[in-house]
Amino acid sequence: MQAFLARIIAGLILVCSTGLVGAEIDAPTERAAVAPAWELRTPEGQTVRFPQDAAGQPAVLLFWPSWCPYSRALQPYVQDIWEDYRERGVKLWTINILERGDPLQAMQERGLSFPLLLEGDALRNTYGITRTPWLVVIDAGQRIVYTRPPNPPSPIDVAKAVRQTLNDLLGDRAVPLPASYPPPYDLHLKKQSDLLDRPTPAPVDQAQWQPWVERYLDGIGAHEAVDGIAPVGAIEGGKAAMAHARELWAQQYGADAVRAQAPYRAYRRNRHWIVMGGGLARELGQGMIAVFDADSGRVLRLSAGESEP
Repeated sequence: MQAFLARIIAGLILVCSTGLVGAEIDAPTERAAVAPAWELRTPEGQTVRFPQDAAGQPAVLLFWPSWCPYSRALQPYVQDIWEDYRERGVKLWTINILERGDPLQAMQERGLSFPLLLEGDALRNTYGITRTPWLVVIDAGQRIVYTRPPNPPSPIDVAKAVRQTLNDLLGDRAVPLPASYPPPYDLHLKKQSDLLDRPTPAPVDQAQWQPWVERYLDGIGAHEAVDGIAPVGAIEGGKAAMAHARELWAQQYGADAVRAQAPYRAYRRNRHWIVMGGGLARELGQGMIAVFDADSGRVLRLSAGESEP
């Protein structure tokens, strides 16, 4: 009974974090001590097989989605590890999971070139993934010898632990440890109230908010849609709607512009979700706007700001 309750609790505390709450994912089974085998494809369509393609060498696996800020914070250090250790035979693959956007575009925007494998969601269960980024180091015997902990002080601490683990495995082929590390991306070390995934702000007075939203949604055409953006599936709640809107806005207008829009508001009427940014000091409709079909996740409208209808 205690083991059963522990699994239930684990399923409720699933985070994309360095200790702060993020996106929840379904609870997996317990991670095996031996790294499970897998077969995935690169963006170019080439097949990578593990453990065959590890060729008896240590390996590093990073599981990440483009929308996770803590994955983004860790990735520059993973890039450096790949560049420093690949000539020593170490294999490093980053595996895209839980994706709602374009991981290749995210890598290009972030200046990353480490190996990428797509559609790794089938490995969430076998590798016991409960948060992102999920990072493991695997030795030559296919045993998992390091897993990124749930509450590391910073991405630098993870990078140090990965490098030390690899050096212990490499022995006389070890790579000298850096004397210093570049500072982490500031956004990901701020307090939760300053993060993009902050709690939903207190609602605007209903007498002001609802009439504006009703008029705006009345102007959405029955067949209106934004071209070139694939539906993401049913959007179950306001937090999910805001997360999807922020991701799309960042792709269109840049992450800095989106951060300046906080706090965000979400409202549902029938099959429509509307998400707005702009800050409490701005007029309704002055900030970024996104409208989704709640059932399909189809993007009906996306804009940098509208005048009051």
